[in-house]
Amino acid sequence: MIFDHHALIPQIRIGNDDLNSEQAEHAGLILTQSEEKTAEGVYLRLSLVNRSGKAVRLEKFNWHYSGSGQDFLQTAGIRAYLEGWQMATPCGVRCLGDKDYQFDPDYLKYAVAEPEDYSQGVNHFRAEHVVMFHNSVCCETLLFGFVTSADQFGHFKFELCENGVKSLDIRSSCDGMLIENGDTASSEVLAIMSGTDGYDLLRRFADIWAKRMHARTFMKPPVGWCSWYYYFAKVREEDILENADFIAAHKDDYPLQYIQLDDGYQSAAGDWLMCNEKFPHGLGDLAAKIREKGFIPALWFGPFIAEENSVLLKEHPEWMIHDADGKIIMEFHWRQHMAAVLDGTHPGVQKHFKEMFAQIRELGFDYIKLDFMFLASAMRHGVLHDPHATRAQALRRGLAAIREGFGDDGYILGCTVPFGPVVGLVDGERISTDITPYWAPEKWFDEAPTVTNVCRNVIRHTYMNKLLWNNDPDTLIVRDDNTKLTEKEVNLWYQAVRLSGGMLMLSDRFSTLRPERAVLPISLLKEPDAYETQPGDFWSNEVPAVWCAKHRKTGVSETGLFNFTDSSRNINGTVVPPHSCRIITMK
Repeated sequence: MIFDHHALIPQIRIGNDDLNSEQAEHAGLILTQSEEKTAEGVYLRLSLVNRSGKAVRLEKFNWHYSGSGQDFLQTAGIRAYLEGWQMATPCGVRCLGDKDYQFDPDYLKYAVAEPEDYSQGVNHFRAEHVVMFHNSVCCETLLFGFVTSADQFGHFKFELCENGVKSLDIRSSCDGMLIENGDTASSEVLAIMSGTDGYDLLRRFADIWAKRMHARTFMKPPVGWCSWYYYFAKVREEDILENADFIAAHKDDYPLQYIQLDDGYQSAAGDWLMCNEKFPHGLGDLAAKIREKGFIPALWFGPFIAEENSVLLKEHPEWMIHDADGKIIMEFHWRQHMAAVLDGTHPGVQKHFKEMFAQIRELGFDYIKLDFMFLASAMRHGVLHDPHATRAQALRRGLAAIREGFGDDGYILGCTVPFGPVVGLVDGERISTDITPYWAPEKWFDEAPTVTNVCRNVIRHTYMNKLLWNNDPDTLIVRDDNTKLTEKEVNLWYQAVRLSGGMLMLSDRFSTLRPERAVLPISLLKEPDAYETQPGDFWSNEVPAVWCAKHRKTGVSETGLFNFTDSSRNINGTVVPPHSCRIITMK
C-alpha cells in the first residue's frame, strides 16, 4: 500500500463541533475505528457509542488528513478524479490551478450531496462516493471510496497545493440524525486501494462495492423505445400506439422488447394512476394494447414529487417533508407549479409506494423508470418523519418499498438518483445527463444537458456497467426532423452509444425517420451491448477523446476518436473534424 491510513484522523461532528476521539470521550461519546486489511486494500469504519446521558445530533463521521509528513499525497503534480453524486453531476479529472465544476446555481443543491462544501475557489474540490489521486511520475494511483452506501452519503472535500494534497476530509454524512443515549451509530465502510491503472482501479472498487451491496446485474439490459426525446411532455395516447404499430410491422429491423411511455400522461405529478385528457382510455388499456402488439409495457414516474394541485398532496400533507416549523417545503418547481417532496421514512409513504407499484404491475407494466429521485435526499433543511434517519435512508427506504410492491422480477431504471443508496435495488441506472436534440445551449454549465456533457459522463462511468447495474447511456436519437443536430453530431452520438454498451432505448418517431438515418439504429440492434470500453486518455483529457473498445465475443478492438471541440483536432495522429468522431478498427 502506497499510503499509511494512520495519517487519517477519525472525527465526528456534533452540531457545529468537530471532535477527535479524545475530545469526543470528554463529551461522553466513544469514537472507535475498526480496520480490515485484505489483498485489495484497507477497509475502515468508524463507530460511535453515546454515553453522554442525553440524545445528540450526529452530523457526520469524518477522516481528516492534514497534508503533513512524507507520503504519496505529498507529491507535486497530483491529478484527482472526482466522481459525481448523480447522473447529471459532472465527473472527471482536476489538477493544480483548476476549479471545481461550474454548476447552475439553481441546480447545485440537486447536483452535490453537501452544497455547503462546494467552492469555486482555485484548487478547492469535492467528490462523491469515490475519489482518486494520481502521480504521473511513478504512475501510481490512490483510491478512497465507500463500498457500503445504504445509510449515508460518502463524500470528499480537499484542497490541492504545489506539494500535492494540502488537506482532505472524507465524510460519511449523518445529517443531524438523533442518537439516543446508549445507542450506537456507524459510518459507511471506507476502502483505501491503490494501483497503476486508474480505470482498472475503479473497476476493482466497483466490484467490491457491488458485492457488499448485493447489486442486481442478473437482468438482461433492455432494448426498447421511449417517448420522451421526440414528444416530450406533449405525448398522446395515439403517439404511443402509432410507434408501437410501426415497430410491430417492422420487427425484423426493430427487434425491440419494451415500449416506454415517459412523462406527460399524468393528471398531476403525484397522481400517477390518474391520466390527463391525452390518455382517455387509461393506463391499463394502453398496457393491454402494447402487449397485444407483442411488446412489454414500460412507464415513467417521479415518485417523490407531489405537485401543489395534486390529489395526493391535498389528501396526505403529513407524508411530505416539512421544515423545522412544521410547514411543508415547497421549493421544487414542476413546470408551472410548485411541488412538495414525499418523505421516504414515513410509513404511510412506504405503504403508498408498495400498493401503487403493485397496482402498476397488475395493470401490465413490467418496467418502470423512476426520475427526479434526488428530491428524496436534496432537502438539506428538511425534517424527516423518522428523526433517527439520514437523507440516504429516506431515499433507500422509499425505493425499497417501490421494489417490494413492483416485485423482484420487474425491471427498475433509476434516473437522476444519487448512486450510493440505490445499489442493490435498481436493475439499470442512467449515468449521464439528458441527451439533447441540439449540441449545446448558449449558456453552459457542466451538469447541463449537452452532447459533450453526456458523453463525458458516459465514458467515465463505463466502469460501473455490469457490476453495479446495467448502464443506461440515454436514448439513441438519429432523426433529422425535430432536431438541430448535424449529421456529424448524430453519428458521434451513435458511436458513443454503440461503444459504451448497456441498455439501448430508441426515441425517434419512426414514421418520419428517413431510411438513411434509420440504418443507424437498425445496425446497432443487430448487436447491442457488444463492447467493453474505457477511456484511453483517462488522466490527460477532461472529456476523454480516445475510447478504447473491445468486442466481448470476437475480441476485435476498436478505438473511437471523439472531437467535442469547435475546431479540427489531431488525435493520436488522426485529424478529426469538430463535433465528430473517427473509428479505427484493429483486427
